[in-house]
Amino acid sequence: MQAFVQPGFWVFVLALAGIYGIFALGLQIQYGVGGIMNFGHVGMMAVSGYSIAVLVIKYQWSFWWAAFFGVVLAAFLGALLGLTTLRLSGDYFAIASIAFAEITRYWILNTDSVTGGTQGTLAIPSPSGFGGYTDQPDKILTWISDLLYPIVGDEASRDMAMIFIVWPFLFLLILISSRLQQTSWARVLRATREDDDVPRSLGKNVFRFRLQTLIIGSVFGGIAGVFWALQFALLAPEDFLRIVTFYGWMILILAGATRVKGLIIASIFFGFLYGSTRFLEFWPLSLLSSPERAYLRVFLIGLVIVLLMVKRPQGLFGKRQEMVLE
Repeated sequence: MQAFVQPGFWVFVLALAGIYGIFALGLQIQYGVGGIMNFGHVGMMAVSGYSIAVLVIKYQWSFWWAAFFGVVLAAFLGALLGLTTLRLSGDYFAIASIAFAEITRYWILNTDSVTGGTQGTLAIPSPSGFGGYTDQPDKILTWISDLLYPIVGDEASRDMAMIFIVWPFLFLLILISSRLQQTSWARVLRATREDDDVPRSLGKNVFRFRLQTLIIGSVFGGIAGVFWALQFALLAPEDFLRIVTFYGWMILILAGATRVKGLIIASIFFGFLYGSTRFLEFWPLSLLSSPERAYLRVFLIGLVIVLLMVKRPQGLFGKRQEMVLE
C-alpha cells in the first residue's frame, strides 16, 4: 500500500490515463456519435505502434515520419474495415471488428522477420544489429525532464515528461471532438445511430458519415498507439489482446457514451485501477503473488462494466434520455 503515496505511482497513472483517454475518445466518436460498436479498436493501436518500430528499426526512418505513417495506416485500415463490413448490422459488425483485431495481432505474432514475432520489437532486425526506436523523441523527453528537475527534483522522470506531451494532445483532441460533435454532421449521425433501416434517401449519406466516424476514431486509436509505443519503448503481441479494447470501453461507459469531457475523470480512474491492482496487499489478496494480483484488473474492470450497465448505463456523466433515440 505504500506505493499509493509515492509520486512515481501517480505519475505513471496519469501518463497511462492520458494514453487510454485518447484511445477511448476514438471509441466515443465511433459509438457515441455514429452508433458503431467497434470491439477491434486495439488493432489500430497495434498497427500504429508496430509501424513505428518496424520503420525506425528495420528501415531507419525518422520516428516522426514513422509515427505519421502509422496513424495514416490506421486510418486506411479503418476505411477498409468500414467499406467491407460497415453495412452489417451492429452485432455482426462487432464480431467482424474483433476478427480484424485478431488477424492483426496474429500477423504480428507470426511474422518474425518483420515484427520480431513472439519476442516483440526487441527482435526486429536492424542494419546495425538490434536497436530501439525512441532515440529521437527521447531527446525531447530528456529535455523536459531537465526543465522539471529544479522544480520536482528526482521525481523528474521519463513518465512525468510523458505527461507533459500526452495530456496536451488529449485536451486538444477532446476540444476538436467537442467542436465536431456540435456540427450538423454529428446531429444526423445521432438521429440515425440506433436505426439500421435508415430511409433510402439518407442511406448513402448515413453510410458515408458512419464510415467517416470509423476513420476518425481509427486515427485517434493510431495516435494512442504512437504514445503507447513511446511510453513503453518495447512492444510485444500480448500488449494488444482483445481485452485492451474493453479497457477503452470501460472508460467510455464510465464517462457516458455521449459525454466527451467525462473521459478525463474516467481515464484517471481507469489508470488508477490498472496500475494499483498489483499493490493491493491486504488479506485475502495478500495470498496472491504480485503478478496474480495484477491480473485482478481484468476481473475488476469486468465487474465495473457490468455494474455500470445494470445500475447506470448512461455512465457517471451522461443522461439516461440520451441512451434512447427515437
